[in-house]
Amino acid sequence: MHALELILLLLAGVAASSILAQVMRPLSLPLVQIALGAVIATFIPTPLESGIDPELLLILFIAPLHFNESRHADPGALWKNRWGIASLAVGLVFAIALATGAALHALLPVVPLSLAVAFGAAMGSTDAVAVTELSKDYRFGKRHEALLTGEAFFNDVTGTVVFQCCIALAATGAFSLAHAGEEFALDLFGGMVGGAILGFAAWGIFEGIKRAGIDDPTLHVTLELLLPFAIYLIASQIHIGAVIAVVCAGLVMSLLPHRHSATAAQQKLRSRSVWDTLSFILNGVIFVILGMQLPRILHPVEAGGLGNPTLIGVVIALTIILEGVRFIWIVGMDAVCAVRSGGSFTAALRPQSLKGALAMAFAGPKGAITLSLMLTVPTSLVFANGEMMREVVVSVAAGVILCTLLLADFAVPTLAPHKHEAKRTKERTDAEVDLICQVIDAIRADAHLTGAVKGDPAPVGDAPYEADEPATAIVMKHYADQLRDLAPHASKEVRAHARGVADGCDALYERIGDVAEQMQEAGIGSEDAPALPPSLTAHLEALRKVYDAVEDVRAHALNRELDLIRQMHASGRIDAEQAIALRNDVYIQQITL
Repeated sequence: MHALELILLLLAGVAASSILAQVMRPLSLPLVQIALGAVIATFIPTPLESGIDPELLLILFIAPLHFNESRHADPGALWKNRWGIASLAVGLVFAIALATGAALHALLPVVPLSLAVAFGAAMGSTDAVAVTELSKDYRFGKRHEALLTGEAFFNDVTGTVVFQCCIALAATGAFSLAHAGEEFALDLFGGMVGGAILGFAAWGIFEGIKRAGIDDPTLHVTLELLLPFAIYLIASQIHIGAVIAVVCAGLVMSLLPHRHSATAAQQKLRSRSVWDTLSFILNGVIFVILGMQLPRILHPVEAGGLGNPTLIGVVIALTIILEGVRFIWIVGMDAVCAVRSGGSFTAALRPQSLKGALAMAFAGPKGAITLSLMLTVPTSLVFANGEMMREVVVSVAAGVILCTLLLADFAVPTLAPHKHEAKRTKERTDAEVDLICQVIDAIRADAHLTGAVKGDPAPVGDAPYEADEPATAIVMKHYADQLRDLAPHASKEVRAHARGVADGCDALYERIGDVAEQMQEAGIGSEDAPALPPSLTAHLEALRKVYDAVEDVRAHALNRELDLIRQMHASGRIDAEQAIALRNDVYIQQITL
């Protein structure tokens, strides 16, 4: 029963955070979820007060999210930037482990160097969830985006192996370089090979089921949801990198050929819808759980020997060192890339290049992987005075995680342009405004052909009731709202024209309220409402038919919009990229309709 209550509480927290994020605009959704999780943990006792199982966190949340993201990643871009990804996933993790570990030991000498380096290794793992959200919203450049994605997929292995070796050294005093190398090879290369084999096997099973004539989309989506958990558990049983195996399986399945049919298209649409919903829920639950951990892991610090001022100072210092190492490493990589491309290394030192490198440095926040590793620190480790080391290092880690998320939330938007705004040039916006205005004109011109309601509708006031006008006005209002969103970004003349067209559509739409006002004046819905007069009954029947006709009007409008997009592309008014984006939007609306 407690587990059910916890699940419902987490789901309610995710839903509430989505509503709060609309009000708290300056904060991103992950930060709102963390704050809400902290509030929940402060006032509501939950089973998570005793901590969370890191392995459970990995299999329930990280595995499916990594699998879904890897299926939609660009394998070509990842392969093209493989050496850069390897540099970030291996070299940068070692650099962060040594730099932050040495700094933590210097700031808090009571923390052994081995445990401090373990802390640094945990800080080497970026949060794939946060990185994915940032790369979706902000433009870092194709190369930097591929590097960020690959780093988030593969740097967990290096951080985990270094962390485990340092924890073993801190707990037992023994360290074997050969054993560490074996663990790293099994996790990284074993995970890659094993994941590729499992991905190919899963693809074969799916194709075999389809060839057997079992084309039920619901069954295929269900098997797809179970797949990342099965791959993770199999990889864990054979002692290879489970997370890497899940990622490689997703990449392999995205590269292998798939059958194209109406059933396959239906399955793909349903799968994407289910995965989008599941990803939203899992992402939200991760950050809510992270927020719920903050009060618990900060409380022992307040009661122990490490005071709040000291904690804050250590967290800020370590965050600066962490981000500084990332920034210097990325600038160095950019310089090497510039030299290999035939340019000069000074190209990486230009203000615009440094700005991009700084944005990429801040775009690698820490999260669930880092927290799950720190929660595995043995409770048997104590200071000379008998206090537990685990609570101190976990508290410091929680502070650094929060700081990196804050930097990603507030610093990245000032350094990297938003993708939507970067694409929204005046020329592109003017073209979209012209497209929508033509669609509105087509809707008006086709009003006598589409959405017509048969019958003899009763008059409204002194004017005859135009039966098909409301359906037309409703669809025109939908396009008018799009015009209002685009108008501020259009050129001056186009902006004025767009607002004029939108005002005309709004005026037409307001006429639909006549029947609603008559219903309210007649008292319909109240207990003492009088019997409906025949004329009003006719109005209601006509109104019902009008709303049924809206779908017909929308369908014709969307078909007309596709025709206009093709014409504008053929005439050179819009480029191929914009035409594809506009067509995809229409296709989604048609599917929804």
